[in-house]
Amino acid sequence: MWNKKNKEKKIVRILGFGQYTVDSNTMHEINTVDNKIVKLLENGENNDSVRAEFERQIKLLNLIVEEKGDAIASKEIVQSDVVVPGKDITLEEARKLFKGDGIVKDV
Repeated sequence: MWNKKNKEKKIVRILGFGQYTVDSNTMHEINTVDNKIVKLLENGENNDSVRAEFERQIKLLNLIVEEKGDAIASKEIVQSDVVVPGKDITLEEARKLFKGDGIVKDV
């Protein structure tokens, strides 16, 4: 259950899949992948190699949260610190999210 003693942890939502609490080490991993995705997408290319690498990185991002985070019960309503798109996001949609600092603003 989420409570005030978990303040040092962050809440990460994977769109369509739920929320997780993650520690600072996991947030740094998420931020590293986030930054890789920003760099990958900033050139605007849509070729097969960019698309394949993007899909690999977005799956990794989801996997990190799912495997290293602690799921929050779906009955609980908690404000998310970071929202991670699901694995089905398109390159076009991703370019709107993964720019500048990406999806992780303050780590």
